[in-house]
Amino acid sequence: MIEQILSNLQLGEDGIYSYYFNNSEQKDEIQLREQVATEQYENYLETLSYHHSIIVMDKEIDLFIKNIPINGIILDVGGCWGWHWRRINDTRPDITVFVLDFVRKNLLHAKEILGNYVNNNIFLVHGDGTSLKFEENTFDGWWSVQTLQHIPNFKKAVREAW
Repeated sequence: MIEQILSNLQLGEDGIYSYYFNNSEQKDEIQLREQVATEQYENYLETLSYHHSIIVMDKEIDLFIKNIPINGIILDVGGCWGWHWRRINDTRPDITVFVLDFVRKNLLHAKEILGNYVNNNIFLVHGDGTSLKFEENTFDGWWSVQTLQHIPNFKKAVREAW
């Protein structure tokens, strides 16, 4: 199944997969997020701790993955730096995660955080949560944190998730 998913994506020289999308509805949001993503960080988790409760999110991930079947596949829409999945091999190494974000630079940060997991059981995808390029019923779980409120066409995003 993983090979089938990847066959519909382009692998870039930077190790990030992608597909063509044109999200003109979120042009300003994409531009803002790209500008923010130009920052470099010495300690990603310390930086994250200023804006997120890492302990709470780790607990939420643990609860979420309890419901994912063995060898399940998760899509994280708006996954940004992918930090939620940094412990996946400690807790559920059988799970594969696709982290999708419309800002490629965010996914470059995810590579820093996720290290050797990238392109093993975590795949980074430059794409659009309102225009997914995956077959129906590909994923066993859909995850998103602090993303949907930024999408002007909320119904379209939810239909894509469904």
